[in-house]
Amino acid sequence: MLILHTAFEQDLIYLWGECSFENRRLRSREKEGRCFLPWGAKPPQLRAALRAFGLRGGRKAPAEEAPTVSLLLPARGRFPLPSSPILGEIHDSGEPPALAPYYVEALVLSFTEFTQLLRIIRESGERLSFPGLLFADDLKFMCRALEYAAVLVQRGTYIPDMEPRGDSFVSQWRPIILAKYQDEFSSFASAMPPVLCGFSTDAPLEAPRSKRAGATLLLESMTDMLIRSSQQGAADRGRRVNAGNPHEIWLRSLIWQKAPLIKWNEEMASLYPQIRAWADSLKAVTAQPWRLFMRLEEPIGEGERSWTLSWHLQSTQDPSLVIPAERVWSPTEAERGWFEHTQTNPRRYMLQILGHLATRVPYIAESLEVPYPCECSLSLDNLFDFLQNHLPSIMDQGIQVQFPSTWGQISDRPRLSVRANLHDENAFAPGGRMQLSDMLDVDWSVALGDDILTEEELAMLTELKTPLTSIRGRWVILYRDEVEKITAALKKLPDKIERKEALLSSLRQEHMDAPLSEVTGSPWLANVRSLLLGTEPLEEMEAPEGFAGRLRPYQAKGLAWLARLVRLGMGACLADDMGLGKTVQTLALIKNLRLMGERRPVLLICPTSVMENWRRETERFIPGTKTLIHHGMKRNKKNVFTDEALAETLVISSYSLLYRDNSLFSKVEWAGIILDEAQNIKNPDTCQSRAARSIRADWHIALTGTPVENHVGDMWSIMEFLMPGLMPNRARFSREILRPVQAGEKKAMDRVRRMTAPFILRRLKTDKEIISDLPEKIESKEFCPLSREQATLYSAVTSSLEREIEGTEGIRRKGVVLGAITALKQICDHPLLYLKDKSEIDNRSGKLARLAEIAEEMLASGDRALIFTQYAEMGELLKKFIQETFGREVLFLHGGVPREKRDEMVRRFQEEEEGPPFFVLSLKAGGTGLNLTRANHVVMFDRWWNPAVEQQAVDRAYRIGQRNNVQVHYFCCRGTLEEKIESLIEAKRELADMLVGTGESWLSDLSDSDLHELFSLEREAVDNI
Repeated sequence: MLILHTAFEQDLIYLWGECSFENRRLRSREKEGRCFLPWGAKPPQLRAALRAFGLRGGRKAPAEEAPTVSLLLPARGRFPLPSSPILGEIHDSGEPPALAPYYVEALVLSFTEFTQLLRIIRESGERLSFPGLLFADDLKFMCRALEYAAVLVQRGTYIPDMEPRGDSFVSQWRPIILAKYQDEFSSFASAMPPVLCGFSTDAPLEAPRSKRAGATLLLESMTDMLIRSSQQGAADRGRRVNAGNPHEIWLRSLIWQKAPLIKWNEEMASLYPQIRAWADSLKAVTAQPWRLFMRLEEPIGEGERSWTLSWHLQSTQDPSLVIPAERVWSPTEAERGWFEHTQTNPRRYMLQILGHLATRVPYIAESLEVPYPCECSLSLDNLFDFLQNHLPSIMDQGIQVQFPSTWGQISDRPRLSVRANLHDENAFAPGGRMQLSDMLDVDWSVALGDDILTEEELAMLTELKTPLTSIRGRWVILYRDEVEKITAALKKLPDKIERKEALLSSLRQEHMDAPLSEVTGSPWLANVRSLLLGTEPLEEMEAPEGFAGRLRPYQAKGLAWLARLVRLGMGACLADDMGLGKTVQTLALIKNLRLMGERRPVLLICPTSVMENWRRETERFIPGTKTLIHHGMKRNKKNVFTDEALAETLVISSYSLLYRDNSLFSKVEWAGIILDEAQNIKNPDTCQSRAARSIRADWHIALTGTPVENHVGDMWSIMEFLMPGLMPNRARFSREILRPVQAGEKKAMDRVRRMTAPFILRRLKTDKEIISDLPEKIESKEFCPLSREQATLYSAVTSSLEREIEGTEGIRRKGVVLGAITALKQICDHPLLYLKDKSEIDNRSGKLARLAEIAEEMLASGDRALIFTQYAEMGELLKKFIQETFGREVLFLHGGVPREKRDEMVRRFQEEEEGPPFFVLSLKAGGTGLNLTRANHVVMFDRWWNPAVEQQAVDRAYRIGQRNNVQVHYFCCRGTLEEKIESLIEAKRELADMLVGTGESWLSDLSDSDLHELFSLEREAVDNI
């Protein structure tokens, strides 16, 4: 295991790492009096990791190829503490941890390599991008920092600056955090990992920087690198400047590759104080516990034509606290105490801000000619100039401006209102389907707030010379460019609009780039919006006739929701928590559609490991339904794929074939397409994502247990599959939604929720309605395929067994049979368990593939799991696989664990909030005597075939003190002895306890023919690989 870390200083980004040291004797590493991190990664290991991600492997540092850098790390005794228990355990000396300096070797990353690495991090999800390579929290935070810097650059809140560097100066782009974004920055700074605050390339820091100081330095580095990287084309041209105006040299150096301006030291020394003073005056806006507040007041008398703009200070912590300028100059005793408590000078602050504004606004400059300025008088021309030319930039600086109450809201803007008039024969029918391609007549008008404007009023607005006007008895501000945008949009809007586009525009609140405030005049649209937006309660829908199961109330509501969207021709994302029955609700929908006369086939795309589960669940809940698993080397690619041959068939296939056999799928007229584990298409650029969006069907359903709404970046691809055209194009989505959401902007999050909420239904096991409706224990069988390697080994063992038992009797026969059973069970678990070699773990076991899928969904939902196995060797494999796949610590309890360590494992799993989410236990060591109620999943990775033993294992989680419902997953390889013994026990349930009370020893008494039947490998186990 290699954990990758990063750090920054001035103009460079460093990559360092920690290697696992489990089963390795640690020794202190000292060199030239410096103490090195004992398990620090070497440069070749770091380069190999970068190459695994397709990167070049770091660039040379200015002075040396592999720089040595210092870190302040928590240490106890002789050794520092590893960043994760995955790396290994350090003996607890009993001393309290304290920060100590350690050195590591690092690589220097170019900005291009850095951004490529961050792109990989963003796309990695719960699983590691490469097994055994884990991204540390500080590296993930650097990803967040770059995204935040991009938001600041997009806002335009950055300035050119200069700073001393050695005996010279360097130019620097510096972000400005406006007052209205201070809470946003504070949230960012508070999340900064401590290791990023204690990094140095020179002598070790005596103490770490504060998080706020560290976050400021990080944003400055990211902003500077981001802006310079966008100006690469101009960089070479800038270097041709050899002499001239110092300002020009400084400004041009801002687009060069960053380096000291040694050539112009004398010019920069004279320029630096001016730049420093200018930059400090700008930054003063952001560094105070208050902000400037302006109040605009109308003329009092009828003959009075002078408006008043008065100055105040407003607390950034308590906006209701507003102090007029008069009391800033002559404060009350309470106000003087508050000023002293903040340890700042409010008078100097107010004069700094007003002085900065005075350089651009002459009438504000005139108001500062008195000793104690409190307000500014404005003529009507001054007011127009203030509103038109200065108000937006003033408010962008975080300065609040309060307008007269008669003006209404400053944010009132002309809004388009669409009215769609339907033909009578196409009126809304609750029980019927509607052609979304129908064209509707539409009339367009312009609204200001809630008021529809007449043509005369709109014409008047187009002729305005100033942004201030009175409409219907109230003052409003309308900027010329906004009025021009609306009038230009009116000329382009069509006379007819497609029904679906009218609906999508109403949800987007936008049409053809024009803001859209309301859609009226369509009873159909009003009803559909009411249904989609949940203004009407969701009622339960009875299970369709012929459905062999009982729907719980929340599932009946889920069925009603799916049926409603399918009937409307809309896409639906059913994102219920794992174990709430997404499969059952989907199958009930398919049965309901069949009863309504739908004969066209349905295409279901899912991971390979659950295809057989879908087929079996279909047989169980909607018996008689035709299913076709389209998978494997022998899959039919010709005659079977016709509409007639596939009539009333549920076709089940995999994501890989969705792309490879796309031309085959595209020939069929599908009723609908269902994507199970739809997070597989979260990356819109993958072949399978594009293939999913290309297949024609009346309706689209996405099933996922991952909370889609928490991963806004993943949402675009899934929503484009469900409702093409609903979301903005990818460039606009990134600019207007993704980046603002990542920066914490609530408006952007509200916007994406408003657009997507009608098409996503997510219920959690913790919801009160669900808890009262669920059984306390949910049991499910996970039928897993064999890999080709497993199938080959399985066949070899069964062939050998048939030869060995021929003519063998008594104890020897029993030993041969039981040995073969053990071998086959081990093969079903993983080939390594049988072969005892040291080869790779991944991609060799169907059970392991299914466990990874379940684990990914569990991690996304914050769940915890117990994983039981009979074999200690398999427990080690499971621990290694999960840690290398997800980068999360796994506890493993087996018979060799001392009692003290066992108690500590239980304590950590039960009590630590951020503790290990997985606890692997051998069935004998962990099957009894433990209280592990923090787990809400139990995985029986292999079967004991003793109900009493398995029940005791399940009861580690399902017992008194358990506050959640427990989901039990019984793993079973299809077409093998595991499935056959399971079927035998199920068929004779009344004899099960007596029959299998001693495990599998009873199997040795079966006849040769029965053993042949039991051990033979069914074709279905390997045909669909």
